[in-house]
Formats: sequence, C-alpha cells, structure tokens
Amino acid sequence: MDTALQANVYSPDNAFSGQDILVLGAARSGLAVSRLLQTTGAHVTLVDDRKTREEIAPAMDNPDVAILTKGYKPDEITAALLVLSPGIADSHPLVTSFQERGLPVLSEVEVAGRLTNSPIMAVTGSNGKSTVTTMIHHMIAAGGFRSFLGGNIGVPFADNVLEERNLKPVSPVQVVEVSSFQAEHLERFKPAVAVFLNLSPDHLDRYADLESYGQAKLQLLKNMNATGWIVYNQDDDFFRSTFSSHPRAKPFSSQSNPDALFLLEGTWIMHDGERLISLDQITVPGHHNIMNFLAAATAASLMGVAASAIAMVMGRFQGLPHRLELVAEVDGVRYYNDSKATNVASARMALASFDDDIILILGGSDKGATDFPELAELIQDRVKQLITYGEAGLRLTEIFQGLVPIHFEREFTAAVDQARLNGEPGDVVLLAPACASFDQFADFEHRGDTFRRIVQSYQQEKAHG
Repeated sequence: MDTALQANVYSPDNAFSGQDILVLGAARSGLAVSRLLQTTGAHVTLVDDRKTREEIAPAMDNPDVAILTKGYKPDEITAALLVLSPGIADSHPLVTSFQERGLPVLSEVEVAGRLTNSPIMAVTGSNGKSTVTTMIHHMIAAGGFRSFLGGNIGVPFADNVLEERNLKPVSPVQVVEVSSFQAEHLERFKPAVAVFLNLSPDHLDRYADLESYGQAKLQLLKNMNATGWIVYNQDDDFFRSTFSSHPRAKPFSSQSNPDALFLLEGTWIMHDGERLISLDQITVPGHHNIMNFLAAATAASLMGVAASAIAMVMGRFQGLPHRLELVAEVDGVRYYNDSKATNVASARMALASFDDDIILILGGSDKGATDFPELAELIQDRVKQLITYGEAGLRLTEIFQGLVPIHFEREFTAAVDQARLNGEPGDVVLLAPACASFDQFADFEHRGDTFRRIVQSYQQEKAHG
C-alpha cells in the first residue's frame, strides 16, 4: 500500500509577496497568520472590532503590521484579499464587502497551507478532534518524523508553518486539527491524509442543520486526488454514506471490517491479523478512546509509521486535559473533568465510560437546538444525582425531572460543592456539561481549570483536616 508521504504541492515563499492583505480578528489565529504573512513580504493590516490598538499591539509585537480598530468603513478598505478568523461569521460587513467586490476571503488554515511544503494531516469531526490529533502527532513523532501539532488545538497552524520555515527540519509533517469554522474558506488546501471522526448536532446556532454542518467539514476534500488518503468512521452514518465507495478511503470501526487497517477484536487491537496491543495496556478510559486510537493508528500507518511505534504510543498516551481527566480522589469519590463535553454526543460518551453511581454536572449555555433528551436513558441507568447549573440549568432540570434526584444551582462553584455534599465512597463526580461555557467562563478550558481548582481545594482541606 502506498503511503501519503508526498509533499504539499504549494511551497512558494513569495506567494503573497507585495500584496496588501487584511486579517480580520486579533485572536490567536489572526495574530499568527499576520506574523506568517509579514515574513513573506506581504503588507498586512490586522483589523479587530472589539479590541483597542493598545490591547492588540503588545500581542502582535511587530511594527510592520498595521492595526485597524472600530470606526473604519468597510467599502473604503482596499486590499487584495481578506483572511478571516474562525470565530467571525460571513455576515460581518468586511466579509460581505469583499465578496461583493469579487475579492477572495480565505481562512488562516488556507493561507498557512500554501506556505508549507510538508505533508499535512488534517483531522475534523464533532468530538474527539483534539485527542486524535494529539495521538497522531505522537505516533508520527515515534515514526521518526518532525511532527508539528496545531490548528484548532492550541498552537495556530500558521505559527507552526512559520516555525517550520525558520527551522527547515528533516522530514516535517504538519498535524492539524480543523474545525468546521476553519474549513469554511478553503480554496487550495490539500491534506495528504484527511481524518473524519464523527458528526453529531453541534454549532447549530451557526449552521442551518446537520447536513450543512457536515458539508462544511467536507471542504477538506476540495483538492484531494489520487495521492491522498481519507480516514473515516464507518460507524457514523454521514461519513459512511459519503466515503464507503471512495477508492482512497480507509475505514475504522467498532465492527469487523476487512478493509480496516486496525480492528477491535474482544480485548485486543489487531493489525494484519495479529494482536497488536491489549486493551488492558491502554490507560485512557472509554470505548470512544479505543475508537480514537483506531482512527489515529490508521492515519499514522498511511504515513508509513510502523505498527510497533503506533502500539508504543497507545500504551503510553495519557489523554488531554478537560477530556475525561481524572482530577483527584477525595474521600473515596473520584472527580472527572470532561469540560470539553460541550454537546450531547460527547456527554453521552463520557457517561458511557462509567457503569453507575455517577453524580453528573450538566449546564452552561445552550449552543442552539440541542436535543438534551437524548441523554435521558443513560442518566436513568447510570446517574444517581444530577446537578444542573447556569443559563441552561433550569431547562435541564425541567427536561430530566422525575428520572433521578436533581438539584439546580445558578453558579458553577455552588454546583460542584453540591456534588461533593452528595458524594459517597465509590461514586464518580463527572463534569460533562453538554453545553458551552460562555455564560460564566471564557472557554471550556477556563471552566475545566476552575473545576480542577475547586477539587484540589477539597484535597487541601482534607490534608489540613
């Protein structure tokens, strides 16, 4: 089987040289792509409607990048193209102005992709993207490559491309998590391997329906041809119907499949008909993480990584913060931080990772059209106490009333404290909110860090007894 080791076809150092380029949004990706574009000789203007020049300038730290804040007139701004940050909708006046004038609007991922000569491994899906992207990164590194990990996970893709261009390492590979927002304005982006994990209702405040959400993710395929590989979840209806007959697609599945490179058989992960690693040797909990490993292993194998290196990573991987992260055990109660479970599908996966005696914390801000009742069966079977909080808390209380004992608290800290009061030895307190965090926190990391600090304070109280 051929591997996906071909380099990216775009490597022009002067692709944007001399062009006037507008970057909209001065958060991480906007700052990163501004830095990258400036090194190519482009004339960059960074625009942000919500931040002041005094807030942007220290973070940008480059006097050659012009800064524009509120008060500008969109139709009076001249530039060759607009680079759009992922959190900004197409309805923004600058975007509509550029589109009406027939000028290109590109994403940071598209721009960075044109400025790397490395093979790109792109990972998308509703849940598990960061975990699988990180697994692939470790497997690629174990296979002897210089792996760059970034995209929607932490370090912007543009920063990694800038580092690659400065270091010029041997055998580089760019491993990139791509959200649906980042995929919306791709034009020539061409992964060597594109991984599609799953599709479940999410971001329906931005997309009209599940189909349009899925189509946004499929933009990764625009330029893939006979030299690239697709890795897809055969258990997912949307991706199975899209890829089952594709000649360059490799499935992963919880079911037996002769086309899969890695299989789950009983308590073993199999490869080429032989046992690769026992599930007992894998430390991260949950069936969904076994599926994550199958996806990552398939992608890494398509890049030429040996099965022995893949198995080594499977045995050592400890998971990511805020994703079924065991924070501590206090008074016989284990506290798990799954703050990244911001939708129903990811909350279901978290609940399915434990048998029973769960004290579940649900709540936050609803992303729109969320089908919370999908959690009802698992809550009834496995949850002994439900704690709801935040903007969505009262609605959640009403939905699940009568299934299990429920307690509502407006504030997050009070909700965690209530879970502690109800906990008994052998219980699991699980933060799997099924909601976004923006009612009380900056992001899911902020919420998870707060949960961790609260639980650690319980440890300190006990220690000082």
